[in-house]
Amino acid sequence: MTDILIVLTGALVLVPLLHRFRVSSVLGYLAVGVVLGPSGFGAIDDPEEAGWLAELGVVFMLFAIGLELPLERLKTMRYYVFGLGTAQMLASMVAIGAVAFFRGNSLAAAIVIGGTLALSSTATVLKLLVDRGEAAARFGRIAVAILLLQDLSVVPMLALIPLLGNADSASPWLALGIALGKAAVALGFITLAGRFFIRPLFRQIAATGNSELFTAASLFILLGLGWVTQAAGMSMSLGAFLAGMLLAGTPYRHQIEADIQPFRGLLLGLFFVTVGMTFDIAALLKDIAPILLLTLAFVAGKVLITGLVARAFKLKSDTAWRAALLLAQGSEFGFVLTGLARAGGILEPHVVLRVNAAIVVSIALTPLLAFLGKKLAARIRDRRGDKISSLEEEAQQLGAHVLVAGFGRVGQAICRLLDNAEIGYVALDLNVQRVLRARSRGLPVYFGDAGRIDVLRAAGAERAQLAVIAIDNPAMAERMAEALHDTAPSLPIVARAWDSGHAARLARRGVSEAVPEDIEIGLGLGEAMLRRLGHGQNRVDGFIAAFRAEQQAYGSAEPDKTAERMTKD
Repeated sequence: MTDILIVLTGALVLVPLLHRFRVSSVLGYLAVGVVLGPSGFGAIDDPEEAGWLAELGVVFMLFAIGLELPLERLKTMRYYVFGLGTAQMLASMVAIGAVAFFRGNSLAAAIVIGGTLALSSTATVLKLLVDRGEAAARFGRIAVAILLLQDLSVVPMLALIPLLGNADSASPWLALGIALGKAAVALGFITLAGRFFIRPLFRQIAATGNSELFTAASLFILLGLGWVTQAAGMSMSLGAFLAGMLLAGTPYRHQIEADIQPFRGLLLGLFFVTVGMTFDIAALLKDIAPILLLTLAFVAGKVLITGLVARAFKLKSDTAWRAALLLAQGSEFGFVLTGLARAGGILEPHVVLRVNAAIVVSIALTPLLAFLGKKLAARIRDRRGDKISSLEEEAQQLGAHVLVAGFGRVGQAICRLLDNAEIGYVALDLNVQRVLRARSRGLPVYFGDAGRIDVLRAAGAERAQLAVIAIDNPAMAERMAEALHDTAPSLPIVARAWDSGHAARLARRGVSEAVPEDIEIGLGLGEAMLRRLGHGQNRVDGFIAAFRAEQQAYGSAEPDKTAERMTKD
């Protein structure tokens, strides 16, 4: 208990302080471990006592990664995930592993080092893309596709490392085959369990409306399936990852993700603290030159490999090299793999120290690498005159995306939300300057009239999962609604409406849901007003719910009667 209180105190003091200097939370927790560990102030002499809690943090991290990989998403991006992603991962792993082998490491150690340093930091890259509103940019989608494959590759690596530690050094490929076979059997078992047990269980629990029971069920599935894979001779993390993938395609995914977030964040932070405690400051200073050389070598190598592979997949040079620089760092999951390899006797302690330190330095360099990528991409476009991809070419790379008509203030807010939710989109706008500003940031915004059927087809309206009309011109919005409905009759359409009468006219033209802006603005102001007047939030929510119910009743009336009633009100 004393050690846990010391760790929490260190985290509460140091992590927020480093956050002020834009240092990521991962590096912050590592710094806490360094400061509190044996090579720092020595506040905690034996970090291994908290090792089991740290391992649970890894289990929760793998479960969360699995939740981010629904099969529908993988199908939509399959060309870049399984094509480009696989080529990039294998090429990086082979190149880095070959260098490690010729530097005197065993074949098993070279495989582990290559696989570890081939990974990129999903958490760091996604946060940077979302913060800058670039997740929907072409290079951002390419980076996300490669990261998805890297997350998937964690599964065989988790199964492979223990086998490499026990297998004859001359048969690593046999060990890899055994690992993949075990993973396939586990995936088959868990898939069957999901179909006939887990999904029906969650349906029953969700029907009760008991949030505590729902959280308990999530933890039971996470830890239970982890226990199954561990009992089968594989890692508990592998079972957690497969459980996450199993639940990723269910309607309960987001609720489950919210339920486990507190556990995941706290335990994962503890894991990084324990990793930081293993850093020997004296040894780091002594090996600073080899560490910096290793960092420079693998970062430069990954940039070169990723860029060349992306170009081989016919990506434009600005997109290829910007994505390559963004993905040049190591992954926080590398700490898990090196720890597992050290426990299995594959990597020597001094090799683990150098690899982990190189990963930390590379993660810290990510903002600089992203900045260099942006500058390089701009220079390539200016000097070589690379053409921006056409609307039709952009839409061909997407499926189940959202088509946004209008990129003004409302449209930009919608696209930012889609960015945060990692949902692909294509936006159309008739303001040239607005489009050019968006294009300079790499966003998928195009000059085009969403009221023309040929433009909508070029934007992939027939493959979209939703369309949003976000313009402030009522007549044009109705024309766009008609064109969208004619192009894709089954496409759901959400539209911005001028008032209730306009919402009714949009509904007659095929809009699934129209949001009257006057009512929404009035409700927002009214909520603020009632709170200022001293009404509690529950009472305010009741007033708003009653108002919405009344408006819904108006909307179900005949259009002319609705307009007459609204005028009287």
